[in-house]
Amino acid sequence: MIIDTQNTFFWKKEITANTNSDVVMNGNGGDAAVALWLYIRLDKDVTGTPLFNVYTSDKENMADAVLLTGITLPQNSKAGTEYKGRLPAGAKKFIRINANNMTAATITSFLTDGVNLK
Repeated sequence: MIIDTQNTFFWKKEITANTNSDVVMNGNGGDAAVALWLYIRLDKDVTGTPLFNVYTSDKENMADAVLLTGITLPQNSKAGTEYKGRLPAGAKKFIRINANNMTAATITSFLTDGVNLK
């Protein structure tokens, strides 16, 4: 799996409250090419039920953002828990993830063109 720092939302980021990721540019947006993979990994055990809301916008400041998808991981997930899924259709030029509903977490999340699907 190739990790590009410009496609990284969180990198071993400690989460203690509702947290927005860095904004990632998705080219010019649209669905003309094969969608990138969205990868989320818990690097530390969490307390709570991890919820990741993926927002998209045509503006870098995420004004007028719309919810692209929501991802919920099991309650009190353990370190090493992963989510791997294609970015849903409808992504615009910019993407941001909001991580919430958990404490005592450390997470990593990014877009990539390929993942190991064990």
